[in-house]
Amino acid sequence: MPQREIVHHYAGPPSFYRAPLRRPEELPEGSVAVLGVPLDSWNLGRNGQRLAPRAIREASLYLAGYYGLQVPLGTGYVSVADGSVSTVPEEPRLFDVGDVRLHQTDVQAQTEAIAAVVEAIAARGATPLVLGGDHYVPYPSFLGFVRAMRERKENVTVGFVNFDGHFDFWDEFRDMGRYNHGTFARRIHDMDEVGKMVWWGLNGTHIIEPEQFEVCREHGYAGYTVGSIRRRGVEETMREALEIASEGADYVYVTFDIDVTDGAFAPGTHSIVVDGLTSGEVLQAVSLLPELGERLGAFDVCEMIPQYDVGGGRTARYACHVILAALGDRFLDSTPRYSAAELAEVFR
Repeated sequence: MPQREIVHHYAGPPSFYRAPLRRPEELPEGSVAVLGVPLDSWNLGRNGQRLAPRAIREASLYLAGYYGLQVPLGTGYVSVADGSVSTVPEEPRLFDVGDVRLHQTDVQAQTEAIAAVVEAIAARGATPLVLGGDHYVPYPSFLGFVRAMRERKENVTVGFVNFDGHFDFWDEFRDMGRYNHGTFARRIHDMDEVGKMVWWGLNGTHIIEPEQFEVCREHGYAGYTVGSIRRRGVEETMREALEIASEGADYVYVTFDIDVTDGAFAPGTHSIVVDGLTSGEVLQAVSLLPELGERLGAFDVCEMIPQYDVGGGRTARYACHVILAALGDRFLDSTPRYSAAELAEVFR
């Protein structure tokens, strides 16, 4: 009889963190739905992002066992920050809906295919968790989320946060036109429903062109460079970024580009940055996203490339940790268990 519950990380079906499989129309209200977008068709440079959703799912299997996040183990893990214990709930709140249908050479058809599934997820009252794919993916994902929210609230406004080493705010990018990984943020800006846009983790001093800079000034957008983050601190800059993105917004969409992190820590990505943020600094910032509460409407992770992920798949595993920090509070139960005094008996 094949094992159906506890299995080793190298066995069994590779759903994200061992989440049950569901169709979008079967998702319960308040759940988190993982959607893969194995796409790298509109990307200038290194390719392979199409392999990322599978790689991230497979990396999550080891962590599911390591943290006791698979039923019926249910042991969970202790937060050394506050003494709470996180476990998988008896009724799952994390589901995997599989991958979108691909239209590799048709940008309009692909945009609609992504938007349609994200819309179906959000329409059920679930949080879309999108695994890219190159960094064109956030535009159709944002589009689908907005469509669903229009049905819930008239004149909806959605703020936008981009963890990224780059602006990606060109109106047209090189010879690739208006729909690609270098223009996705501009296409989001073009939408009536977008509120304030914020970039966090920008790398370098030559990161924006004059026309883009003027658009950002005119609309009150904000960018946080590696220099400003290190000068002012991760928590101060991140909380300020979230405050700006939340201003007048019903929801906030968050996109995470792996290259917000220095290439020494996350080599499996498209645009390796130097003198970037450490993985610890970035995880510290991501861990503040739950402070948005119900306004955190959707989250994606993009630009992971498995074939460049040296060191035993560290970037794929890093992506899993990022997701756990951002959305773990939504699909895990967290129960206060140990006091500060009790924690101090072990963690000095």
